[in-house]
Order: sequence, then C-alpha cells, then structure tokens
Amino acid sequence: MKVTITCRFTFDGIEVDNEADCRFFFLLEKRAGRWGVVFYTLLFDKDKMIPVNPHRTFAIPEKEVQQYPSGYRYLAWAESKIGRPPKMDLNAHGPERDILYGKCKDWLEGRKVEPNLTGKDIIKY
Repeated sequence: MKVTITCRFTFDGIEVDNEADCRFFFLLEKRAGRWGVVFYTLLFDKDKMIPVNPHRTFAIPEKEVQQYPSGYRYLAWAESKIGRPPKMDLNAHGPERDILYGKCKDWLEGRKVEPNLTGKDIIKY
C-alpha cells in the first residue's frame, strides 16, 4: 500500500510542507483459522519540501540534508532543526531496502522473520 505522510514546519517565518512517499509492507499469517497481520513496516521512497505559499522560498543547505537517508532526508533534516533527533535506520533506499526485501523473500519462502524495529538488523544466513 502506498501512502504519503505529510507534516508542516515553519522555518524563518516560512511555512513548508514535507511530503514523504512510502510503501507499507504487511506480512500475513493464518493462525487458528484466521488471517492476521504478523508484522508490518514501511519503506520511505522519497520526500520533498514544498512552500505553502509558492511565492515564498526557503533554502535548505544541501550539505546538511545529504547526511540523512535518501528516502526521508528532508523530513529528518526538519526534525533535527526542531530539536528531535531523527531515526537514522528507517527503511529507505539503500542497504535498509535490501534487508527489507530479503525479509519479504524469506517470509514468502516460509522462513521465520524476526524484525528489529528499533535498530539495525543483524542478518543471519
């Protein structure tokens, strides 16, 4: 399922909206005759900042945003600017995406998937 997460921020008196495009992954299992979600997560595909008033612009230092994962770099940058340290290991394009795809493949092939939602995954093959 594709979703767009939106957040509004104000920097230097200019309102900007962050739009982060994501895909949700749901792993289902049948237990006691009923289907249910055993695990779900999302993958950040891309994000962008859009001025609420198109006549007002806001410069985001390229060097600052480059330190954040590509799928949600502007959201992470904005979070850091308002004093909330962003999570740096959410599923995004790069190694995290490959880990998630590997988990989905394992799940489809009947192997057990043990998600680690609070930190880096340890791959055991």
